[in-house]
Amino acid sequence: SNFFFETQEEVFEMNNGCICCTVRGDLIRILNRLMRQKKKFDHILIETTGLADPAPVAQTFFMDEDMKKLLAIDSILTVVDAKHIGLHLNEKKVDCVNESEQQVAFADRILLNKCDLVTAEEKAEVRSMIKARNQFCDIVECTNSKVDLDQVLGINRFSLEHIVNDVDDHFAENDHDDHEHDDHHEHEQK
Repeated sequence: SNFFFETQEEVFEMNNGCICCTVRGDLIRILNRLMRQKKKFDHILIETTGLADPAPVAQTFFMDEDMKKLLAIDSILTVVDAKHIGLHLNEKKVDCVNESEQQVAFADRILLNKCDLVTAEEKAEVRSMIKARNQFCDIVECTNSKVDLDQVLGINRFSLEHIVNDVDDHFAENDHDDHEHDDHHEHEQK
């Protein structure tokens, strides 16, 4: 899947490939390029695909010395489809991570979207499912993903301590060498 970084003037497209190999390198390259621009940014919003694991993107800000000095993660936001999330959170996967579970677990704030499509009881059940997986996240209810910017930018909710202690024991480790790919470093570039 492709990743895009957008400013008012430019869209940066990231290459396809292994998230650990390609995305970190592309993300560092693009963020360094943005930091060299004369125009300064109040916020940089990084959007991943709907099924992306947020850990490798977040790790970039702690694994790269320049990123540690230049930027900080404000928060990890996850948009959750109130109508369909139950199917995804309860999905049992063999030999792989349930991406929906991972996204909910990593989130500092959940945008509970499509609230107009569920009953009050269904919404309460979804909120309960989310809190069972991440008791620390804020939940902001919305329809059509409409929220005030102050609900998603400058909220200062990210906690590395929470991620390491409550979510992912291996987050702070650079585990790139500990995994295998059938096609390691032979990714097709688009």
